[in-house]
Amino acid sequence: MKKRTGTGMRALLLLSALMVMLWVLPFRSEAAAKSAAGTWKKDSGGWYYVFRDKSGKAKSEYIKGRWVNAKGYWEKKWDGTWKKNSRGWWFQAGSWYPKKKWVTIDRKTYYFGADGYMVTDRWIGRRYVNKKGVWTKTRAKAIVQPNTTQLKAPSYPAGSAAKKWGALQVKGTKLCSSAGKQVQLKGVSTFGIIWSEGKENINQQAFQTLKNWGSNAVRLAVYTEEYGGYCVDWDDVKTSTLNSTIADAVSYATKLGMYVIIDWHILQDGNPNTHIKEAKQFFADMSYQYGKYSNVIYEICNEPNGTDWSNVKSYADTIIPIIRENDSDAVILVGTPTWSQDVDLVAENPVKKSKNVMYVLHFYASTHGDSIRNKLTTALKNGTPVFVSEFSICAADGNGTIDYTSAAAWKKLINKNKISYIGWSLSNKNETSALIKNTCTKHKGWTNSDLTDTGKYLKKWIQGK
Repeated sequence: MKKRTGTGMRALLLLSALMVMLWVLPFRSEAAAKSAAGTWKKDSGGWYYVFRDKSGKAKSEYIKGRWVNAKGYWEKKWDGTWKKNSRGWWFQAGSWYPKKKWVTIDRKTYYFGADGYMVTDRWIGRRYVNKKGVWTKTRAKAIVQPNTTQLKAPSYPAGSAAKKWGALQVKGTKLCSSAGKQVQLKGVSTFGIIWSEGKENINQQAFQTLKNWGSNAVRLAVYTEEYGGYCVDWDDVKTSTLNSTIADAVSYATKLGMYVIIDWHILQDGNPNTHIKEAKQFFADMSYQYGKYSNVIYEICNEPNGTDWSNVKSYADTIIPIIRENDSDAVILVGTPTWSQDVDLVAENPVKKSKNVMYVLHFYASTHGDSIRNKLTTALKNGTPVFVSEFSICAADGNGTIDYTSAAAWKKLINKNKISYIGWSLSNKNETSALIKNTCTKHKGWTNSDLTDTGKYLKKWIQGK
């Protein structure tokens, strides 16, 4: 065979050499600089990075914008860069950017929230990120150590509210989906979760009945001081029983793709600080257990009464950071003074950590008319996000006659502003606010003939009628 020679062959060799130099150049320049971090090297598997501090090869992290995979090799297609706009910093690789994800970049670990932006000065689960967004391992001690086991993130049925809307967020005065579109939760509150008139209604078939009506949320009333209360000792009601009832109820709602509110139902204790020690442990436990559930909402004080907003705010400013250590994005509901009527007081002095926080208003239509509706209107005008986590259409004591005129005015105001609402209560107690007739012994599949007038009204409201 004739040997190939000449200028064409030399040119081809020079071009090949040049291409190799261009490929290697970025690595050679860093290696030549003897950087403090490490050195790029190559073997049959590809390029890899070795740290100079003898910690070995880089894996599952970015090194100066280059992605090093779990096997320790550079994957060019995932190379990325820091970017910034008026809202903050994010890290982008092509069209992809991390959301709700930890990423290690140049040996520093950052957390990127649901919106893709780097999170700063916050607890994310058991980790604290400082003002520069870097995980600070020296602050790994919890404010309150949870006594529960963290559950894996659940899946939600197709077409359900939890599947469609994902982790809810608060934008201005509006409750929104993870995509930023305003949503409206609507549903029913349980009676006291351990009380005879309502506890048997906490089952998946009962929640399915509510969902069939159009409900997308359920509220769990965990009383604090009354019979079976979380903070008092009753020989026949153990804390473990209350915890298992909550766990069962959350599981039922989750399997149906419904949102579920865990309600710390203070009432006769009045000032939420009365049992703040127990509340701290309770919300540390609940938020850690359900920290990966996007359908769980925490209501930290049902109806403060006989106390003022400064005391409620002090309590909220203690409890919210405990929840945020374990669940960084969940919606938190904060009760207001006078049995959660004084929602108009919040704007002058809101809680310190206000992200994804809403303030609670309760009403009973026969007792609460224009004056309380005006408080709601004032709160919204002042930028306060409001959630109606409990209401009925009778008197405030749960009895008396139904005021349909006042109920219609409340319905109009709530629907006009697309405010989320939860009706009281899923029980057959012999009182006006109960949704189920006292003579009904069914615990699921209720028809109109099983419902009280209050139950029929709420069912139609949820159905949009």
